[in-house]
Amino acid sequence: PIHGLRRGVEYYGSQLYQPGDSLKSIDWKHSLKHNELISKEFAEFHGQPAIILTNLAVGNAEEADKLAYNIIVTAISLARENIPAALAVYNHEDVVLTTTILQPRQLLLHSLQVTQEIVTFSNPVRYLNPPDVARLRANINRVRFVESKAAEVLAQLLQLEYKNLNTTARLNPATKALTEAFTKVDKQSNIVIISHRNHDAGALAFNTFSFARKRNAVISV
Repeated sequence: PIHGLRRGVEYYGSQLYQPGDSLKSIDWKHSLKHNELISKEFAEFHGQPAIILTNLAVGNAEEADKLAYNIIVTAISLARENIPAALAVYNHEDVVLTTTILQPRQLLLHSLQVTQEIVTFSNPVRYLNPPDVARLRANINRVRFVESKAAEVLAQLLQLEYKNLNTTARLNPATKALTEAFTKVDKQSNIVIISHRNHDAGALAFNTFSFARKRNAVISV
């Protein structure tokens, strides 16, 4: 999950999501507000629509089973909470599907169909930890106020790194799917990410930072 809430904080009727909690009990209202998965005891939610951004590429059968489960239960949870939702689906090669806002029944049917498109791919590339884009931007801003030759060189290097991350993210199917989905839904839609973060790890990190700056809530299932 994308952390933005201190451990130990609890809401009346809700608690922080813990590994092993059922996705059926997610409090989407507080989760989307605080960028953190929060389990609910009871809650009602009628807010901004959500884009379910889903990466269908997995590394093995176990990941495929977990992904299918997350896709279906997320759709059921959003439908049950009457949260309008659209799909933005991709794999390691291209965009698979984007939709407008779907009615609950349509969302469930499309989600079931999407699980049939899960693809296992073998890639010799080892995926590193995703970049900390927020820290990178903060460092760029700090260096700008330091007047020295060394600081100037460092600023150029940091800007180059940021530009490369932006370019790489823009070319990734995750960004293409998200961009396409936003042409069909409200620009303030929340983003729910379902991914094992393989080929798309860097792109998701960059987009999370970018959309958070635009005040879109971004959470990961």
